Amino acid sequence: MSRELFRTSFRDIDRLLRTFDTAGIEWRHFCRPAEWYIQGRPFSARNAVYQEEAVALGTEAARTCLTQTGVDPRAITDLWWVSSTGLATPSPDMRIAQRLGLSGKIRRTPIWGLGCAGGAVGLSRGLASAAADPDAHVLVVIVELCSLTFLARDQRKSNLIATVLFADGAGAALILGDRAYERWSKRVQERAGSSGAWEWKGSHSIHWPDTEDMMGWDVGDDGWRVVFSRDIPEFLRRQKREHFAPAEEKIDHWVVHPGGAKVLAAYEEVLGLNQESLESAHETLRQYGNMSAPTVLFVLKDLAERRSLRSGDRTALLALGPGFSSERVMLQWR
Repeated sequence: MSRELFRTSFRDIDRLLRTFDTAGIEWRHFCRPAEWYIQGRPFSARNAVYQEEAVALGTEAARTCLTQTGVDPRAITDLWWVSSTGLATPSPDMRIAQRLGLSGKIRRTPIWGLGCAGGAVGLSRGLASAAADPDAHVLVVIVELCSLTFLARDQRKSNLIATVLFADGAGAALILGDRAYERWSKRVQERAGSSGAWEWKGSHSIHWPDTEDMMGWDVGDDGWRVVFSRDIPEFLRRQKREHFAPAEEKIDHWVVHPGGAKVLAAYEEVLGLNQESLESAHETLRQYGNMSAPTVLFVLKDLAERRSLRSGDRTALLALGPGFSSERVMLQWR
């Protein structure tokens, strides 16, 4: 399909299409069949699908999270919603809250515009709110439907590369304040089949000046054209390791947003890691592609299932996003 869409715009289309074979991606999920995307649908039609599917997928992810942990939905005090691939007012979390049967007194916070960094930022802000309230029951729901932003008439190379990398996905995380955790910890561990949990050890944000054009949306009459610079991996390589991990801390595990195979290679170089250290990121990219914001939740879950985590193990969770910016979340297994 990509060959038919882009062959008249690129003389070297065969070389460009080889990117599909070198991207490190074997499977991806989309909310509509492939043929649906090439019919030139207006933004209004695509956004209507977003409003429908974001609620459905967000509800499913949140319900799965609550079921696996055994926490009563009516106990949720805070709902954080993260998404950058569609628009709705009220935001989809309102309908999700109603479908889940959450309290009418929950504190809702929708976050928009953070792109691939949204998952890390959503976790960071949710963790901070739980740290401020020992009785907090925080639900973070993250949904991105990247496929709905695809514009068949956009013949730029960046749009072609986007068709290689991006996918749709959803995830949710439950964060408990200290007293709330003591109340639910036994049930959570029994239901989740785990003997521990992640504890927040701080977050750190970086915003590089004069880099606004590296990543984001170019908003037009027909929708949003994806913007991401081909220089992102090289930009990443030029940064100091201290930008992404405290120099004085020993990091046992790494959870990085897999923006693509080249981005992962750049992370490995700047952090002084081998590919095995980012095994969960590579595996998530292989199975799901780049789902934007929710991807780090998939990487974190893979790490917890793949590795034998020990009490005191420290994990650095990293993601890059529009701005150009980076978010780091430090977690410790307890």
